[in-house]
Amino acid sequence: MLSLVIDNSSTMVVFFELMGLSVPTFLPLVLPLGLGVAVIFVYHKLAIDSELVIMRAVGISPLRQALPGLALSAGVLFICFTLTLWLSPAANRSLVALQYQVRDSYAVFLSRPGNFNDITEGLTFYARRRGANGALEGILIHDVRNPETPVTIMADTGQVIDNHGQPQIIVFHGRRQELDTASGHLSELAFDQYVLDLNALRATSSERLPDPREESIFQLISQLSSHSTLKVTHERLMAEIHQRLASPLLALCFTIIGLAAILAGDFNRRGLGKRILLAALAIIFVQAGFMSITGIVAHYNWLAFIQYIIAIIPVLIGLSLISADLLKSYLFNRTLTNRTESEAR
Repeated sequence: MLSLVIDNSSTMVVFFELMGLSVPTFLPLVLPLGLGVAVIFVYHKLAIDSELVIMRAVGISPLRQALPGLALSAGVLFICFTLTLWLSPAANRSLVALQYQVRDSYAVFLSRPGNFNDITEGLTFYARRRGANGALEGILIHDVRNPETPVTIMADTGQVIDNHGQPQIIVFHGRRQELDTASGHLSELAFDQYVLDLNALRATSSERLPDPREESIFQLISQLSSHSTLKVTHERLMAEIHQRLASPLLALCFTIIGLAAILAGDFNRRGLGKRILLAALAIIFVQAGFMSITGIVAHYNWLAFIQYIIAIIPVLIGLSLISADLLKSYLFNRTLTNRTESEAR
């Protein structure tokens, strides 16, 4: 983005706008990872300070100890769904629009005297130097978008103006040449003043189709129901929908992995380094597997269920490990109660 701003002579304000619009696009990836790290850090701190041991001693089960982490993961899960379904597509749409606006900005003509600037494919603009008050001198505009009738405009001076939001360039004292390649006839027009609409020069015959990442979940679903949607486009839309629905589940997945690493099993006075390492490796493995299968689903939609399996299986395993201690504690207390009752009798 910095290269885009520098190459097109934009300002740092535009750079920060681009950066701000890009934030919602990577937050759904960063938030689950950050949540997993935070859960491991906080619960590890409670463990090494013996606070978790004290909680167990007074009868607080591991599953109950995990409730704060689960509550936080529910909030992050809601935020991630909001981002992936609505906010990120809107930010992507604004980001792409701003990128095109920066590339098409006519300010680039004023900042690059002495260089040939491609306004669009087949249209070249050149100014020898910039004079007083921003005036351009030694102007050449070469238009070969229609190969049968290439047009060349040469002028002594010119000035870029803003006419009610429409960028225009007024050139003075020049000639307009148009060549008919079929007959070889060259027509020439001398002028004192000639007005060119830069937006008209940049106009293309077809509008840009929005990328699936720029559309909300409702727009994607409406396109799926359209009979005119191509098979390739249909597969991309389905992959995008599944990715948006499955990726927020990683927040719950990483939270459960961190909770299971700290809360499951007995407390080890030698430390929890091995458990933390296993939790980190599990998070990396799940994230890598999820990203890998996301690219495959774009070509094979029937594999989309693997995304949900990757996100849900660690949750089930982690909850079973945490609940195992609860079941073990219940059975131990039940046995102790029965033994006490038997001795009393």
